[in-house]
Amino acid sequence: MQKQGYWGYIFTLPFLIHVVVFVAFPILFSTYLSFAQWDLFNPIEWVGLRNWKNLLSEHTFWISIRNVFYFALIFVPLQTILSLIVAHLLNQAIRGKTLFRLLYFLPVVTPWMAGGMLWNYLYGEQYGLVNWVLSLVNLGPVQWLTSRQWWIVIGSIAFVQVWKGIGSSMILLLAGMQNISKEMHEAAQIDGASGFKYFSKIVLPLVSPMIYLVMILSTISAFQAFDVFLAMWGANVTMVPERNLVPNMLIYRDAFMLSKMGPASAAAWALFLIILTITLFQRLFEKRWVHYD
Repeated sequence: MQKQGYWGYIFTLPFLIHVVVFVAFPILFSTYLSFAQWDLFNPIEWVGLRNWKNLLSEHTFWISIRNVFYFALIFVPLQTILSLIVAHLLNQAIRGKTLFRLLYFLPVVTPWMAGGMLWNYLYGEQYGLVNWVLSLVNLGPVQWLTSRQWWIVIGSIAFVQVWKGIGSSMILLLAGMQNISKEMHEAAQIDGASGFKYFSKIVLPLVSPMIYLVMILSTISAFQAFDVFLAMWGANVTMVPERNLVPNMLIYRDAFMLSKMGPASAAAWALFLIILTITLFQRLFEKRWVHYD
């Protein structure tokens, strides 16, 4: 028994080292940095609550919070609804549904740089496909990515995030729908439930745990959005107008472009607290939204 326990510790040691080096240490170090000043080169200087006070009084930080809430307000409901509809359609007995599932999942595995180039073309002011379609009905052109109206820019990028993430949410919901037993489906048909009635009265309640999971994951993904903005604007975040920043871009700019690790760590922990608060708030409605029966 002692020899088996010894080998157990040996085999779990790589995982424990990974947790300590790449999880526990960064968390503790970033917590310390949120109360310190460090530019990556000079010694760390303890400044107490100064980073937090400056953060809460910084106008740019609150603009980024406004933007990410607006981003999430578009992204979370739209992705949840569209992925639910797509999953329900692909759960039907249709020809070529394997190919359709592949096509809907393809954006998930598409690199962000390729996706960014594609959507930059689609949103192009002069030759973009979106503005060309609008011109057919005498609308536009719209400056989707360069407009001085922040809500147009953030909303446009939210649609790109929906395009990227709808496939993964669709897979989760489709897995939940395929767990609905044939007996339940046959009983619903006998009772006359078909079409929208079957979808609303049978599918939605039984898949509600997966819908709830998709909403939680989508909300966290929305508030952590970074790749989509980097893909659409490039790596030089300092050139992005402050009216279009979101928290992770602000953190990236302060930490790796301005070498302000202290303020960046404070902003990162503030974002974590916001995400935690929203997630706990969503948990309050779990019993009302979700049916586990």
